[in-house]
This record gives sequence, C-alpha cells and structure tokens, in this order.
Amino acid sequence: MPINPKKSLATFSLTSCGGCLEVLNENTNRYSGLQNFYEIERFLPNKIEKKYDIVIIEGHPLTEKQIGSAKLIRRQAKIVVALGSCAHIGGVYDEMVTLLPKEKRARKLLSEIVRVDYIVPGCPPDQAELTRCLMDLYWGKIFCLPDLAVCFECRQNENVCLIKKNKLCLGPITRMGCNSICVNNGEACLGCRGLKPDANIRKMTEILKPIIPEFEAKKIMSIFGNLDAKQ
Repeated sequence: MPINPKKSLATFSLTSCGGCLEVLNENTNRYSGLQNFYEIERFLPNKIEKKYDIVIIEGHPLTEKQIGSAKLIRRQAKIVVALGSCAHIGGVYDEMVTLLPKEKRARKLLSEIVRVDYIVPGCPPDQAELTRCLMDLYWGKIFCLPDLAVCFECRQNENVCLIKKNKLCLGPITRMGCNSICVNNGEACLGCRGLKPDANIRKMTEILKPIIPEFEAKKIMSIFGNLDAKQ
C-alpha cells in the first residue's frame, strides 16, 4: 500500500471505439494494483463538476462540442494524459471529419486544443506502458516514452525485416514500445504509435516507392496522423 493518500483519476472519451480505455483493466491484477494508488472514475459524462489529479482522455475531438468538452476537462484536471492514437495523433477517426457537415467540422488534434501533459500512444495502447505512466505520475516522476524505432524491437524479436522482403512497413519511422507486435504476427507496422523524434519521412517515402504505388503509400501513411503531410 502507498504511504501517500490515493489520488483521483478519471477517464473521458471523445470520438473513439472505446478500446483504449478498455486496456486500463485488461489485466485484472494490474488494474487492482492501480486501485491501491488511485480512486478511479470511469466514463464521465460531458459535465465534470469537480477537479481531478489526473484525467485520461481517449479519442479524437471531432466536433466543436467535443472541443468544448476537452477545454472543460482541461480546466478540471491537474494532469491530462492522452491515451491512444486518436487522442495522440488523430488516428482513424481523423479521416471521418470529411464526412461531417462543414459547420460541424473541427479538424484539430487534442494537443492543438488543450495542453496535453503526457501521451501513452498506440492502437490499442499497451496496458503495461499506461500503468508505468500512472505510477510515475503518482510518485511525482516524469514519464518518458522511448525514442527508438520499432525496428529496434524487431531486431530484438529476431523478425525478418519486411522491407528487405519488399513488403510495406512503417517501422523505421515509428516510435517503439509495442514490442513490434504487428510484425511479430506477420503484419506491417502502420505507425499507430506516432513518429519517433528523428523520423525521416522523405526517406521512408523513397523506400516505399518500389514496394507500393505512391497513391497507396500516401493512403497508408495517412491512417494514423497523416504522416505523409509532415514531410
């Protein structure tokens, strides 16, 4: 049991599939452990009437109403953690904005609307990484993400490089931390954890040219965070 009293933790969803918050209690033992340190309130309504030490936000702010909700949450939270690809870099729901009526469109990332203190990326995010983040914050530490590429984890897992097999993979520009789970299972990395700090997107685009058509590469690189636009 912690020496310090429990801190308050709340969760909030914007436009999302809801899967990111599900990882919070994916492992029962790990979730029970967090409850020794936090009073956890799940799935808050749009009105938040008290302040919290930490608020976790999943999802993409797709409408003006959700932008207003995000600003309200920010005012009521000492620390905001963006959880998952949609909250971090827009994710798949960023593409949905083009389907909305013009007057309801709000194509902005969460971090462009409010101050985001910490990010736990991924689609879905990793529960162990989220737990590490929350425990660091409980003890007043600074939570840091790894800076290396998914390729580093692929080498550790002894995967054969997909690009060397003339197959699509965004591992060279994507931040590690997922244990290269997609490549481990024979699937391409599509960049759900966002760019690593020194990502060379132009070089990645050149690498993909002989592998897939340019229009397809742009489409794939736009799934999570519109990476091709960040050149």
